[in-house]
Amino acid sequence: MDTHNAAESESALKLFELENNVVPLTKSDEDVYCFDEDLQRQQLTAAPWKTDVNHFQKVEISSVALVKMVMHARSGGDIEVMGLMLGKVVGNTMLVLDAFALPVEGSETRVNAQSESYEYMTQYLERSQASGQKEPVIGWYHSHPGYGCWLSGIDVATQMLNQQFQDPFLAVVIDPKRTMSAGK
Repeated sequence: MDTHNAAESESALKLFELENNVVPLTKSDEDVYCFDEDLQRQQLTAAPWKTDVNHFQKVEISSVALVKMVMHARSGGDIEVMGLMLGKVVGNTMLVLDAFALPVEGSETRVNAQSESYEYMTQYLERSQASGQKEPVIGWYHSHPGYGCWLSGIDVATQMLNQQFQDPFLAVVIDPKRTMSAGK
């Protein structure tokens, strides 16, 4: 690349950063995206949420995960969809870094994961780990198109079942219709 093109590219990058309020990552920002297996194992072994039901104070969802989840929910139209979230525990925060859709049978009021979904999930996670992704599944999400964000009785039973096998485990409900009507 000649000097003129390099200067032009640098100028365009600076303009983009200014217009979009891009700030450089700090060391602590970078640490959020690094997965420390030993630290995660220590936190999961200590499991302070088992003795303090109010241990988790917040959930943080990365932009990438949020966009994937909302786009998936919107793609279902009036049919419920479901997916899994990947992430980690950081102190009293559950941090969702990525998400992926599951091929499930849905209706207007229910979503059911069948054996194909579990097979897909296993294969997806194996491929992700083989490509270097270390974050485990930290929860599940599904949509309630047009009827709000809350856990139904079936959702609560699903969440309780999931927590028997993996704790902590997060449940998120997305209403794509209300999200769209709010202009988001």
